[in-house]
Amino acid sequence: MGFGAVLAIPLRARKERNAAYSPIRRWIRYGYIRLVRINDSPQRVATGLAVGVFLAIFPTFGLGILIALALAIAFKFNKASAILGCLIMNPITTPFFWTASSVLGALLARQDWQKILRMVHALSASLKWADLTSAAGWLMILEALRSGIYLFLLGNILLASCLAATSYFLAFRLTRAYRERKRLRLKAKVSGSK
Repeated sequence: MGFGAVLAIPLRARKERNAAYSPIRRWIRYGYIRLVRINDSPQRVATGLAVGVFLAIFPTFGLGILIALALAIAFKFNKASAILGCLIMNPITTPFFWTASSVLGALLARQDWQKILRMVHALSASLKWADLTSAAGWLMILEALRSGIYLFLLGNILLASCLAATSYFLAFRLTRAYRERKRLRLKAKVSGSK
């Protein structure tokens, strides 16, 4: 869509479209502000976020935040940023990460990724609440997962590692830039008041 097409969109439609993304933008901005204002070194903040992101994407079966806290205490990186990193995985993002992990693993193992994708969709379409509360349902789920678990873990480890490394570099640069801007503002304020 070119610039002319953007201008052709009525202003009201653009406002409605932007309003739909407003909660997401607020959530991202809130996370950014929380991250850069953490009172710790940029390295420790970035390391905490990266570990949290990795553990959020890697299947930890609900223990990601506890593991992140234990690692943060043991290796002395920032606990708050580790928890913030763990929040990347939520009910909205989980299907995306699981599907992406399965497809990426299939591509790396030179398997038919479309077959894996169809299997994931078939499993999610046939899954019912009763399956999660019965032994037979869990056996069906485990049997379906058994055939693709290697591919899922292969893709998941690569995806989690790449996103953790990206989050480290972004958090480090953003935190350092925020603090530099804050230092310059304070310096200008002090020199302006003299």
